[in-house]
Amino acid sequence: MQYFSAQFIKFLFAGCVGALSNWTLRIVFFNVLDTSSNLSFFLAYVISLCVAFLLYKNLVFPYSDISAKKQVQRFLLINFSFLPVVFVGFNFLTRLFAGLGFRDYSQPIAHIFVLGLPALITFLLYKFFAFKKDAESLI
Repeated sequence: MQYFSAQFIKFLFAGCVGALSNWTLRIVFFNVLDTSSNLSFFLAYVISLCVAFLLYKNLVFPYSDISAKKQVQRFLLINFSFLPVVFVGFNFLTRLFAGLGFRDYSQPIAHIFVLGLPALITFLLYKFFAFKKDAESLI
């Protein structure tokens, strides 16, 4: 229960806002702007990373004493390391849900599932690596 704190609640809130922006942007790119599924997924991922970083930096981890440049590097390292897992999961679940008869909604449903995959792991990585106080020597 040590990690179920005000900071963790803020983390969940920031993560939900970032995930919602990711999900919404993918739908806009795919359905409104007629961008391919994979490009829509990637563009939404990158843009929502900016949203998430600002929320995490200012709301969840404002105490960090390392440079913003270092925080960005670590944040991107963590998130881009998860991109292949999330991307493969998205494509797999899209096909799975389409095969189960949810063809029209397979992508939005798959996207919701894959956005939640790295949540706990990223909290710990952000807390003890990306935004860690007194951790300038790490990368």
